[in-house]
Amino acid sequence: MSKPLGYFTSTMPGDGSYLDELQQQYGSTFEQLNKVEKLLLLQNIAQTLLGAEINVIGSAVSAEAVSTVSPIVQGLYKRVTLADLLGLAEALVNQLKYQQ
Repeated sequence: MSKPLGYFTSTMPGDGSYLDELQQQYGSTFEQLNKVEKLLLLQNIAQTLLGAEINVIGSAVSAEAVSTVSPIVQGLYKRVTLADLLGLAEALVNQLKYQQ
């Protein structure tokens, strides 16, 4: 069972934040969104976080990271199931949340 948005964020029901507006419109677990919509949100959030990190570390470090990650991504597409990709996404989000 999914946990409500407030479990993962500082959002509280009725706090007037944009996240509160979203959970009022789509449900506290975004149950009104389908899988494609949730994946699109996740993709855009990841792009926003990536852009912010590149602004901090610079594009040279970013280019090096691309060369490290590219073969990993190719292997994932060829050798990992969709279910495991979702689990990997969850693991990476959890790691990023606590990484300094």
